Amino acid sequence: MSRPDPPALAASVGTGLVVAYAVVGALQVLVWNPLAAVPRLSLPEIHSELDRVGQSFSPAPVIAWAVLGVGAAVVVAVSTIRRSRLTLGQVVLAQALVLVGGAPSLLLVSFAPGMQLADGFGISGYDHSPWARPLYLTSLLAMVAAIAAAGPAVTASRARPSECGRVL
Repeated sequence: MSRPDPPALAASVGTGLVVAYAVVGALQVLVWNPLAAVPRLSLPEIHSELDRVGQSFSPAPVIAWAVLGVGAAVVVAVSTIRRSRLTLGQVVLAQALVLVGGAPSLLLVSFAPGMQLADGFGISGYDHSPWARPLYLTSLLAMVAAIAAAGPAVTASRARPSECGRVL
């Protein structure tokens, strides 16, 4: 039995983390936060009330956010498989940067639904559910991983300048 290729393993683990991040993020914005913000109502009742007062929001931007994040991680994984000379540091850096981008993009995509809830129910627009915090923490930890991987990744890129900038 052969040992798994470390860059391929890192690409797989990174993709799995991004998929989990996207699922939890979408559930946070579309389900958990509305239910925590208005605990006396069910999710269909919340949306019905938001429709009634002209504050409904579309789930499309949140779903697009999740799909784009997963797509970015898949691109890194496919690039790792196709370009077997990528180093572990380069793969970790790329996947970590996808996760780092999750925090600001989650904040952006959750802003409108949060404000719709705030305006529709006369509450604050902040996250009422605690599930955004682990996502922001994950992005912070990914930033630490990206910083740690950046040195070896840059060193490896300098060692093979003909590989730099080549697309898939």
